[in-house]
Amino acid sequence: MVIKKIREALEKRRQRKAEEIIEQNKLESYRENEQMQKAEQVKKEADRLAHLKQYKTAIDEYNKALEIYPFDEKEMVFKKPAEFFFKIFYNIAASYSFLNKLDESIKYFDNALKIENIEDANRVKALMSKGNCYYRAKQLVKGDYEEWAYKIRMESDFDVNEKTIEFFKKIDEKENLLKLAQNCFTKTTELDRRNADAWYKKGHMEFLMGIVKEAMLSFDNVFELQKNYENKEGIELFDDIRAEKGIRAKHSKVLDTGMKFKIKTGHYVRNKAEKMIANFIFDNNLMFQYNIAVTWADKDDFKATFFIPKLDLYIEHFKFDKIKGYKKLIRWKIKQYEKNKKKLVYTISEDEANIEEALKIKLKPYIKL
Repeated sequence: MVIKKIREALEKRRQRKAEEIIEQNKLESYRENEQMQKAEQVKKEADRLAHLKQYKTAIDEYNKALEIYPFDEKEMVFKKPAEFFFKIFYNIAASYSFLNKLDESIKYFDNALKIENIEDANRVKALMSKGNCYYRAKQLVKGDYEEWAYKIRMESDFDVNEKTIEFFKKIDEKENLLKLAQNCFTKTTELDRRNADAWYKKGHMEFLMGIVKEAMLSFDNVFELQKNYENKEGIELFDDIRAEKGIRAKHSKVLDTGMKFKIKTGHYVRNKAEKMIANFIFDNNLMFQYNIAVTWADKDDFKATFFIPKLDLYIEHFKFDKIKGYKKLIRWKIKQYEKNKKKLVYTISEDEANIEEALKIKLKPYIKL
């Protein structure tokens, strides 16, 4: 008798649960057939406007779609509403990013990422885009944003106001924008370990933060996944690892744009140390060539940083020389000069505090300055 009653109670509970599911499905069906269909039509128009780069108008249309079909967290258990709202939030975020309203963009990427019932591929897309926004925010704070960074271009004349820059400066001081970007790319690699772009961008952020060991590991993963991956950001460390692995690099115009430091000759070099070296050579009336490809090295993509024809002498500067893994790359490059009996003078990170004095000492065997 007791067992029979228990079975009856369990059966009634199952029936109630089934009825609740039916009711939920009916609600979803109604919303989907009525409001969602109308909202989808508005979203399609917004997508068209975004494709035409009419981002402000597109955002207005996306918001109209949300008015027709308001976000309801309870409905996120259903696949179709979850996908619909993810696309809406993601597309609003992307539109804001093209308008350079990165604070709003990040907010909407967060909205998209809060939806749990989405495919990993969509989550990856949102995390990568959010990471790119943090990196762009860092560039804006520094005042040296480049249009080509991660191929996210300024497609409108919408100016960044001081309020936005101050907003990100405060975030940078408290949380470090590069670290926030790295976190996004790290989460992406956890979701998709075969995503070479995510490993590259993760390594780039780590390189910029000065955590070179981690950057080297990230770049190693890039080469494991995609041997001929293009060095889009012209990262020195990435090229050094490529050369050490014996991988031939394709020339990229993007690498040329990585020259940001203007020297006295009017040309540009990669970093402050190279700028100081170039200006020192120029001030001592020596003609020099910069970043030249040579024919005598083992690898076709080997480039010498400075060459002084008058002295038949090469000059290199090695950063991050205190990092164990990087020392191997330095030794490999020095060995190329020794193997081919080329005269070489080089400076290291410790010399940067007084690089002119270091050069005077190192150049003594070759010239009186």
